Amino acid sequence: MKRNQQSWPVALCGMAVAVSVVLMLLGAIIPVAMFIAPAAGGILIGAVAVECGPRWAWTAYGAAGLLGLFVVPDKETALFFVFLLGYYPLVKPRLDRIRPAPLRVGAKLLLCNGAVLLLYGLLYLLFPAGQGSDAFQLAAVALAAVTLAIGNAAFLLFDRALVNLLRVYKLLWQPRLHKMLGKR
Repeated sequence: MKRNQQSWPVALCGMAVAVSVVLMLLGAIIPVAMFIAPAAGGILIGAVAVECGPRWAWTAYGAAGLLGLFVVPDKETALFFVFLLGYYPLVKPRLDRIRPAPLRVGAKLLLCNGAVLLLYGLLYLLFPAGQGSDAFQLAAVALAAVTLAIGNAAFLLFDRALVNLLRVYKLLWQPRLHKMLGKR
């Protein structure tokens, strides 16, 4: 690739990384955006994959994840980007090839639950919780199960929204962006 042809992917990846990190910072500031911000950053990584290909998108994901871990004060937000929401738009096309549909949904939920359990297992090892009463521990396990079930539903909604948002990008925003920047 010639030098002037590399400027487009480099600039786009740089902007996607910067906006993803800013979104994660907003997720650390605004509590309700703790999971929304890394998901929005992942959508930007998906747009990089559409424009520049998977190699550039994986590079942008790595840079955004690393910067997020260093810069974002709420590590849980950055870790959600690193463990699941940042790379999911890149692995989604492979998961979408799985047939039949129930197996495909199962594989996606397995990825989601595995990533979340790995994330919180790591956090629990790094920051162990104190011992409480048996009733408190039972309530904590029940609350964790309900939260995981709600998280699975939210993840499936994110999966569907990702399809629609990337379709809107391809149909509406990509032609406008290319026209504005003079790209063929």
